[in-house]
Amino acid sequence: MKKILVPINPLKESGALVETLIEMAKRLDASVHIVVYTLKDDTEEIVDTKRRALDEYAETYRKEGVKITCKLIDFDGGADELPQIVVDAAKGYDMIIMGHYRFDKIYRFVHQSTAQDIINLAKCPVLVITEGDAKKKVS
Repeated sequence: MKKILVPINPLKESGALVETLIEMAKRLDASVHIVVYTLKDDTEEIVDTKRRALDEYAETYRKEGVKITCKLIDFDGGADELPQIVVDAAKGYDMIIMGHYRFDKIYRFVHQSTAQDIINLAKCPVLVITEGDAKKKVS
């Protein structure tokens, strides 16, 4: 596992994903490519938050000696289309590592899990790190 794709939603990420990924990348001597997607409904404030978070991720990983690239991708679609976009971006990568957020039963009844969709679509291994309770992280 030398090339790892990491889609992150900074509005929900709690730190567990970043911490776990740093340790894994070091042990595997792997390069990490973090992608953060802006969605068509994102406000300017949300886009700025995502951009700042991406810069912070890059700085944190580099300080830890992890080979990293980061990219903010403007996506003109909605969150429901994102799993296929992530899977398409994963071509040429050895693994996808991503966070997963716990939602209440009503939300899960109406919405499919992005992590579950990516697991079902991906051609490479997917490691999912539980991030905690989503309603406490979403602004």
